[in-house]
Amino acid sequence: MFPFPRLQGAFAPYRHRMPVIVAVEPEPDPERLAWWEAAGRPAAEAGAALVVVAPTPVTVRGAASAAEPDLAGRASEGPTVWVLDAYLEPRARLPARTLGPDLLRRILAWLEGIQHECPE
Repeated sequence: MFPFPRLQGAFAPYRHRMPVIVAVEPEPDPERLAWWEAAGRPAAEAGAALVVVAPTPVTVRGAASAAEPDLAGRASEGPTVWVLDAYLEPRARLPARTLGPDLLRRILAWLEGIQHECPE
């Protein structure tokens, strides 16, 4: 279950349109945000939206952002990546620190495949 139900409304524009990669960054630092900027273009090319969620608004070129003030209390959980399908249902969750370029490419290929499950 996606742990931020309040954010589900922010993802509404993507419903039935595309999968969403949600990067949850409890303590965003410039290096991690730069990594997400670099991931934005490949995600878009694969037909997925990228949303970076942080305790306060952040700016990441190539990605949408959402603020979740409750994240500050979850810093011990570390950064997390959620993959939501086009119905905005969680399909995968993994620690963001394990997500490198190779795994990102595999996830994007998988996302291209699951897009066909949503006919709209």
